[in-house]
Order: sequence, then structure tokens, then C-alpha cells
Amino acid sequence: MERAISRLPGVCIILMAASLVAFQPGGLFRFVWIKLVVVILAVLAGLLSPAGARLPVAVKAATAACVLWIAVAMLLSGTPLASIAGRWPRYEGLLTLAVYVAVFAVGAKVLGGTGGSRRRALLSLSLAVAGSALFVIAALEGAGLRPLGGAENVRPGATLGNATDQGLVGVVIAGALAAQGDLDKAWQVWVRRAGLLAGVGVAVLSGSRAALAALLIVAVFSAIAWMRARSWSPVKIAAGAAAAAAGIALVVVLVPSARDRLLSAGTVDGRWLLWDRSLGLIADHTVSGVGPSGFVDAFPAYLNGEWARTVGDSFPADSPHSWPLQLLAAGGVPLLVLVVLLLAVSLAALVRRLRETKQGAERRYLALVLVTVVAYALALFTHFTSIGTTGLVAFLCGGLVGCDGGKPAPIRTGFIPVFGGAKMRAVPRLAGVLLVLGAMAIAVPAAVAEWPMEAGARAAAAGDSAGAQRAFVQARQLRPWDSDTALLAAQAFAGPATAGDRDAAGYAVEWGRLAWERTPGSQEAGTALAIGYLYSGDVPAAKDLLDALVADAPYSTTLYVQRGVAQFGLGHSADAIADLEHAAALDPSLDTPWRVLANIHQRLGNVQEALAASQRADALAGN
Repeated sequence: MERAISRLPGVCIILMAASLVAFQPGGLFRFVWIKLVVVILAVLAGLLSPAGARLPVAVKAATAACVLWIAVAMLLSGTPLASIAGRWPRYEGLLTLAVYVAVFAVGAKVLGGTGGSRRRALLSLSLAVAGSALFVIAALEGAGLRPLGGAENVRPGATLGNATDQGLVGVVIAGALAAQGDLDKAWQVWVRRAGLLAGVGVAVLSGSRAALAALLIVAVFSAIAWMRARSWSPVKIAAGAAAAAAGIALVVVLVPSARDRLLSAGTVDGRWLLWDRSLGLIADHTVSGVGPSGFVDAFPAYLNGEWARTVGDSFPADSPHSWPLQLLAAGGVPLLVLVVLLLAVSLAALVRRLRETKQGAERRYLALVLVTVVAYALALFTHFTSIGTTGLVAFLCGGLVGCDGGKPAPIRTGFIPVFGGAKMRAVPRLAGVLLVLGAMAIAVPAAVAEWPMEAGARAAAAGDSAGAQRAFVQARQLRPWDSDTALLAAQAFAGPATAGDRDAAGYAVEWGRLAWERTPGSQEAGTALAIGYLYSGDVPAAKDLLDALVADAPYSTTLYVQRGVAQFGLGHSADAIADLEHAAALDPSLDTPWRVLANIHQRLGNVQEALAASQRADALAGN
């Protein structure tokens, strides 16, 4: 038993690396719940590991303050249950956020202090293997293949599901392996070097500008550290750093997908507009924000005409794509202040550890991993957190600040025997194990639910409404706490409903009502429910709901299109045409309003207007 327990830190490290490549074939969204399951298993292994380093008291206090305020923000949000549960697709509710904190603490225990240095060889080998696997997949995707499946018109992200997440993982792998000196055995050295190159390749192939900037920072600082360790002169170090930067730039230029993405202005304007609109939301919720996961429902009310023209509402934003704004939106100014305080006390603990560290290799490792984490944080100024990247970074951060603790003093309280003290010290670990098992009881069924969710979506798209209903009911039984299971089901049925499938329309109403009850501020849920009403024959209910949705989000083209259809169904032809023309004016690139207008004019007998609208729709679709 003692031998098995002594191996648990290694199991924890291997599982954290394995979470990077874990994905769920055949699931609707294959890159979140399965990773959460693997990371939770890693937390369990770390929790049961022999006593090791621990977080400094100041870091624990700041972390506890952050956790407490996040809980307050959840309860103060407009939809507390949905905020606690988390929202699709990242599900950063109570469970995921607690996992981030647990991984931070476990990272301190496993990688921190003097004991952690003995385990870094295993960390390097595990990350090298994971990085190599990611590179193979990324290279195939860069060549136009889809080894993991997925739509042809969507940027792939290997086993991370998102190109920027893929790039950031590559940066973190490269930074962690560059920080590790050559290992004892020759084959380990070559595996580490191969993993280092693979990490660089994964970052470059992602084409993410944020990841490439982070990679440049890590490459330059790693080169400087390597040259300083060999006592190069300042002139040579400057030249070497410039050569490292030029090398990264050359690699990016030689990879067509990375070069095209770097030189493209795509998403840049939209990102500035997203931040501008997010600041408007934050200004109205400065104290407690809108709660974790509340952004997706609150944000549509702050959109404007420019957003409708340049971004549209096809893909609702669920994050401000910047970690300071994400914190402000989730928990207001207090949460941002508390997180900055946590960063400050963590940095102070690391500086103290650096001063106490005498070995050059140890100091170099700490410094380079710190630079890697800082580069990741800088990249997150234009991106969002997720279990695929944040879990590993929290693990490494725990290792940076973890410090050796003294031997716990025996507990003496009156008549309590000595062995009672040991039992009392075991209570926190037992409580932690119970919490982890509870997390597994939620995460495993949630991951299993991804399979019937995918089956339901496929069946609905194929016109098998009854089969889709059975699949979604099964998914709902596995994830009864998730409002977005109902939302995704309603959206899956809304598509066939618009094509005239009355059964699908009925199911869209059933699931849409369920989603709307759980998240009454959700524009997505309201739209799916309105479509269900509209195509199941309850046009007045659809019109009333769409009126309320338009009042809350007056710059959504989809709402005006659907209300135009409802207006025509009620016999209000002029109002219908006005709504559709307004939708076309909001987003001049959208062909849908013109296509619906063509049908309406044709039914009204306006032949010339119908022909003109149809030609306009065809021209836009061709573009």
C-alpha cells in the first residue's frame, strides 16, 4: 500500500498531461467533460499522495477570498442555478472553478518545494509525449485533413477544440520543457527535445496570434536563460535573443496557415467591438457582475448596429475574450481586485522562493516557468479560460508557489488521546476525497450525456424527430441540472421546424419552455421557443415572445426575421415587410431576410418585388 501511495504523485502528473489529449469521440462537444473527468482523477491522485509542499498561508487566504466572492456573485446573478451549474460549452460553473482551485493546490503539493524537483523528469516526459501527439494531429489538420472529425469550414483545434487553446497549450508545453535541463538518460533527453519542438509546432500550426506572441516571449527568454547559463557575453546574448525571435518569425512565415492568419485582420475589429460592448455591460454591474456564465444572456442587450453589421448574431458570445473583463463581468470590481491580490501574494511567494534557492538549474526552471505563465496570461488578454489550458497552467502555478511545510504539531486537547490528533488531521483529506468523488458523480454522467446529445442532434437534422426526442430525454436524465441540454435540444428541433416539420416544432416548444424557465434572460432559449410556437401554429404566442425579445435585444437580425414571419402569419403584411427590411438593414450581408421577403411578396402577388428580393438574396448567398 505504501508503495502504491508513493506512486500517486506520478499518476497525478501523467493524468494532467493526458488531459491535454483527452477527447470524446462521438460526443456533441468532445473537449470539455472528458477533460474534466481526467483532471478530477488527477486531483484525487494528488490529494491521496504523501504529504508534500503546500500553498503559503497568504496564498490560501487570497484564494479563499476569491472563492467566497465568486459564490456570492453566483447567488446574486439573475439565474443563480445556471450560474452555479455553468453554461455550454465550457461549463465554468461551481464544479469547473472548484477544479481549477483544487488543481492549483495539488500542483503545489506535487510539484512544489524540494520534493517537486524530483518529479520534473516525469513532468517533462509526460508533456513531451502529449505535445508530440498534439503535433501529429495538428499537422494533419494543417494539411486539410480532419482526423478527429468536425466541420470542414471550422478552424480545427486538435484535441483542445479551439485553435487558440491549441496554440496556448503548445506554448505552455514548450516553455515547461525549455525550463527543464537535460535529463539523466540519453533517450529522455531526446524525448524532451522532440516534445519541445512539437510544442513549438503545435503553437505555430494553430495560427493564433495570441499564441504566436506568447511563443515569441517564451522563445526569447528561454534563449537568454540558456545563454546566460553558459556565461555568454551580453553582446552574444542580445544577438542570440534576436536570432531566436527571427527563428520563430521565419517558421511562422514558412507555414502558410500561420502566415495567412497572422497577416489577416479577421476577428480583430470584432474583438475591439466585443470589448467596447462588454465595458457597457460591466459599467451597469460593477459590484457583483452578472455572475459566472451569465455573460451570454446579459450581453445581447448591449449590442449595437455596428455589431449587427460586422459580427452578427449567428454565434452568441459567451465571454468578453479578455481575462480582466471576464472577471469584471463574472464578479464585478471586487473579484478583479481579489484576483490581482492573489497574483501579488503568489508572486511574492515565488520571489521569496527564488531568493532561497541556491541551485542555478532550480532557479532557471522557476524563472522560465514563470515567464511561460506570464506569456499565457498576456495571451488571455484576447482569449478566455477553459479546462484544456487553465487546468495545466494552474497545476504549474501551484508548483511555482508551493513551499515546504514543517511537520504538523500533535494535537493535545484535554482528554483526547494522541491518536485522535492524527485522526483529526485526516479529516480535511477525507472531506477532500468525498468532494472529489461527488465531482466525479456529476462529471462522469455529464460526459456520457454528450453521446445521446450528438445522436439527438443528428437525428433531428435527419428528420427523425421521435428518435431525437428519445436521445435528448436520455441526455436530460444524465444531466438534469443543465439548462443548456434543453436549450440545445430546442435549437436542434427549431431547424427542422422552420422547414415545416410539425413534430419538430412541438418538441421545440417542449424543450424551449424548459430552457426558458431555467434561463429566462436567454435570447437563444427565447428564440428557439418562439420558433417552436410559430411553426406549431401558435402564432400569437410567438409574436408576443418575439416582441419581448426584441425589446431586450433590439439589434438582433434573427429576432426581426422571425417576428416578420409571425407578423405575416397574423395578417400584418406591412409590419412583416418592415421587420424584414429592418433585419436586412442591420446586417446587409445576410441573405435570409431577402429570401423571406421574396416569399412574402410572392404570396401577396407583388411579382416585381418578389423577383428583386430573390435576386438580392441569391447575390448575397453567392458572395
